[in-house]
Amino acid sequence: MKVANILLNGVRYESDLGENAQAQSQMSMKLLCVAIYRMPPSLRSLCTNHFLGWLSFEGMLLFYTDFMGEVVFEGDPKAPHDSEAYQRYNAGVSMGCWGMCIYAFSAAFYSAFFSLTCFPAILEKLEERFSLRSLYFFAYLAFGLGTGLATLSTNLYVVLSLCVTYGVLFSSLCTLPYSLLCEYYQSPQFCGSSEDGTRRGKGVDISLLSCQYFLAQILVSVAMGPLTSLVGGAQGVMYFSSLMSFVGCLYSSLCVVYHLPPPEGEPPESETQPLLVHI
Repeated sequence: MKVANILLNGVRYESDLGENAQAQSQMSMKLLCVAIYRMPPSLRSLCTNHFLGWLSFEGMLLFYTDFMGEVVFEGDPKAPHDSEAYQRYNAGVSMGCWGMCIYAFSAAFYSAFFSLTCFPAILEKLEERFSLRSLYFFAYLAFGLGTGLATLSTNLYVVLSLCVTYGVLFSSLCTLPYSLLCEYYQSPQFCGSSEDGTRRGKGVDISLLSCQYFLAQILVSVAMGPLTSLVGGAQGVMYFSSLMSFVGCLYSSLCVVYHLPPPEGEPPESETQPLLVHI
């Protein structure tokens, strides 16, 4: 009898745990949806800008070796394997891998530049010369020029040297948005208050930023196939990446908020508001 009571109590305890876990899961999903729905305009603009950056970068990254083989080396991946056109395509893909190696070194070097800003003395000097807006603008502009000029040029060394600009955008996408989000959380107006239930979670907002990377991958995977078929080669993807980068360049300069408005009674800073009203 005692054994039966123990087993029954154990089943009831596990049932109560399951109901509590289910209720907490439903509450968490509800809070997540509320956090997304009540996204501040500044965060919405930052997510849009982040999405544009990954959209342009992923298009280049997924099709760069095809671009080298088809456009720069004038090869044909559909040609017979013993043909000269197919050999040229393979040579172009191999050279494209070296271009990706240059991009990786560029990203590592530019990331090291950002890591130097951890030292207060260097950070103070950099802030006197460069603002976060100018760094964002430079990254998008460099990538847009790099992908655009690579499509227009047929010189192999010029195309390879332009891979340096790809690392600049990659490093910026991995650092600047999250640094800017941390700046947002310095403002009580952005964080909200736990008393009235409007306080935001930093982990949720970081996840929202990171989701733009996967959304861009989905869109690139769906849209780039028909685009290459329509244009007839991988150069269409590079044009698309260049165009999206220039759009991101303008959006980062005109619509992204780099400092939230100060509380009432305090003078505004130089970069408090975007140059254009939020869309």
